[in-house]
Amino acid sequence: MVNGARLNHFILISDCSDCAIVIQTNQKIHKLVVENCRNCSIQVRDSVVINSKTVEVVNCVDCNFLIDEVDIRVLNCFNVKNSAFEFTNEPTLLENMNSKWDSACDSNEIRTASIKPGSNPNVSHKMTSVIHDSFSVPMITAQSHPRECCFPDGVSFQCKAIEWGRTEQDVKNDIIAAEETGKLVDLIPSSKLGDMYDNDLREYHDSPEQLKEKAKRVAKEMLKAKHVVVYTGAGISTSAKIPDYRGPQGVWTMLKKGATPASMSLSQAYPTFAHYALTLLVKKGIVKYIVSTNLDGLHRRSGIDAHEMSELHGNCYKEVCGVCSKEYLRGFDTLTSREDRWSHLTGRKCSWPCRGPLKDTIVHFTENMPKDQMNPAMNHARKSDFALVIGTSMNVQPAASLPEKSLKNPDGKLVIVNLQKTPFDDVATLNVFGKSDEFMLELMNELGFKDVDQTYDHTLVLIQKEEAEEFKQTLLQILLPLTVVAVSVATYFWVKRQTQ
Repeated sequence: MVNGARLNHFILISDCSDCAIVIQTNQKIHKLVVENCRNCSIQVRDSVVINSKTVEVVNCVDCNFLIDEVDIRVLNCFNVKNSAFEFTNEPTLLENMNSKWDSACDSNEIRTASIKPGSNPNVSHKMTSVIHDSFSVPMITAQSHPRECCFPDGVSFQCKAIEWGRTEQDVKNDIIAAEETGKLVDLIPSSKLGDMYDNDLREYHDSPEQLKEKAKRVAKEMLKAKHVVVYTGAGISTSAKIPDYRGPQGVWTMLKKGATPASMSLSQAYPTFAHYALTLLVKKGIVKYIVSTNLDGLHRRSGIDAHEMSELHGNCYKEVCGVCSKEYLRGFDTLTSREDRWSHLTGRKCSWPCRGPLKDTIVHFTENMPKDQMNPAMNHARKSDFALVIGTSMNVQPAASLPEKSLKNPDGKLVIVNLQKTPFDDVATLNVFGKSDEFMLELMNELGFKDVDQTYDHTLVLIQKEEAEEFKQTLLQILLPLTVVAVSVATYFWVKRQTQ
């Protein structure tokens, strides 16, 4: 297990035989190189960020590589034989990838993979992959021509078996350079890892003048764009007193330091100015869609409708029937009554006559994204020519790779608003270092919206709806038995009359 790698660390896996190697748990590395390995299982699991988005494999035989929801754009292989590369079937990542093979490579396979159903998410390094039979790529050999490979859902990527300019010696030179600069993980003293981790969490702040100037630029570009999509993370809710994950006082940060993170009931939080501002922009048609990884439900509470956004990681106010799939948006936090985290059962039942068990909609690490949320998010990401990212470190895949798709469209723009740096800063059109509410206030002023209504709370509507539904169900429970009795009595007298 490789844990603790941060920032621009260079991970080299070399001269291994009959080994199982796992890189996981919220790490950032610069590059991964695997060389001279035989009969090894090498896994790169979700929450790993490879800044260069490159994996290089040299002189390996009979190895199995599992790339689990990690954003890799380039897979370079030199003299790799009889090996398999398995990728989780997340189109948002796979469609960005090019795999390249030198003339010495022979008999390798690329497959799609998913996590084995029923595996214990708490021991993810023990999980095994399941190959989808519906996807087949012919053996890639030195004689292969460049090939467009297509997955069952239509997403394609390139496999190239040609010379492309980079050589095995180039990889070796990179390893030597990493050794000389002390960037190889095994050359970094453990005493320095803590300082590096803190440096990675550093927050940056634009001056008020810079914030205003950047907001003016963003407003101008938004009004010119045809399809604006906004992506939000935990940073948009911090002013609602909900802690983020990777900030200086974030949940993961405090846990890593052995401290107790701040906590509060999500039902005590209220939508922030940024939430209400985005709702107004959606209703005005300036923003076409919102994609959020937050589970606090504050976008919906501020007035966003279900068809106007995707909640990729779920909504604590929403539960769904495990039998008929009927959805219930509640006026309370459904997680407070949850019986078990992994079963998702909330203890409530679907309305009559189904009465199936209700489950929360929260997506935990290692669980698949719900298609009804991921598919529209993907579609809007591909159509977007302006992506505005607010309050996220963009570390968790596959959501982190969605905004960048805007850059594939003509005149596409990507703007990132966050207090910390992200792995996508180098490709962003503009980086804004500021708090979500402060930036949105400047942006709304530039767009001409001086007054933003912050009084609406959809939970009040839901509570009234739930009370009416509860009354209806109670009435049914009372009337149904009475109806049965009345029908039985009437039937009895009718039969008696007929027999006289």
